[in-house]
Amino acid sequence: MKILIVASNMVHIKNFHLPYIEAFKHAGHDVLVMANGEGADFNVPFKKKAFSFSNFKLSLKIKKILKNECFDAIFLHTTLAAFWTRFAMRGLKKKPIVVNTVHGYLFSKHTSGLKTSLYLLAEKLMRKRTDYIAVMNKEDLDIAVTNKLCKKDVVFINGMGVKPDRVLGIQKGSKNDNSLRLVYVGELSARKNQIFLVKALRYLENAHLTLVGDGDERESIEKYAKENGLSSRLTITGFTKNVKAYLENSDVYVSASVIEGLPFNLIEAMIARMPILASDIKGQRDLLSSNCLYPLNDMNAFVDALKNVSLESIDYDIDKYLIDNALNENMSIYLGFLKE
Repeated sequence: MKILIVASNMVHIKNFHLPYIEAFKHAGHDVLVMANGEGADFNVPFKKKAFSFSNFKLSLKIKKILKNECFDAIFLHTTLAAFWTRFAMRGLKKKPIVVNTVHGYLFSKHTSGLKTSLYLLAEKLMRKRTDYIAVMNKEDLDIAVTNKLCKKDVVFINGMGVKPDRVLGIQKGSKNDNSLRLVYVGELSARKNQIFLVKALRYLENAHLTLVGDGDERESIEKYAKENGLSSRLTITGFTKNVKAYLENSDVYVSASVIEGLPFNLIEAMIARMPILASDIKGQRDLLSSNCLYPLNDMNAFVDALKNVSLESIDYDIDKYLIDNALNENMSIYLGFLKE
């Protein structure tokens, strides 16, 4: 079969999908990639603003690609690319098998508002152009099934698989003081909500926070820290591949995310056997027991939990999330879709 794999950008493809591309090829299929960035077979510069006119114009380019290439199957990843690719499918004579792997709906069944309504409406409008859906957490499973967001089946998967290499063999560094060293790895964004973690420093006099990553919210986070005298207790590393060193020199992995699919950064912290304290939201509650969770944006609960957190290493159930196991399970599901 001729297969198209779609994501918003090539970073996502390189982080998650290269093993899948090789597996499809090994199974005898031709595979092409559509994304924004160098290395894509079809370079499509999706704009981050979901419903922008630029993306509407791009859909005309996508439609031409789909019409010319006549794919047998399309595997969709990331909300933005998944919507506009399906939007472009109207009027195609050849109907490919369409599989939408949801890395986390950008809304929750517990939230309301215009943004939530628009995202859910977009998925409902595309349900007739979606054969199968794969989801990574129980809440998204419920959303997809309850709203009948595809024509055939909704399946549950344990993410795309995490490579343990970056965090295996961590040796905790020694410290000579009574400080509490907090760490979070990920893009600095409103959805990741790192500003909450910075604000918490005001109530944790002995704490230092390291944010490993970069992103659109960096400037506002640094500004807040400076204005509130917290700069000396905040480190922002910028983009780095040396995650292991920062985890080794930290006591607790913390997350304040507002919404997630199945966060691979938490899985890495689990592989590293770190104590974790994370917001009680979909994706994170699928990974962690209740004693590792606190109510979203509840500062008192977060601070109290941190003051009483055990700094002992923890053994988590992680095998099903590792790349080899997840790849084998997911490919069995994906290849099964192609046979139906």
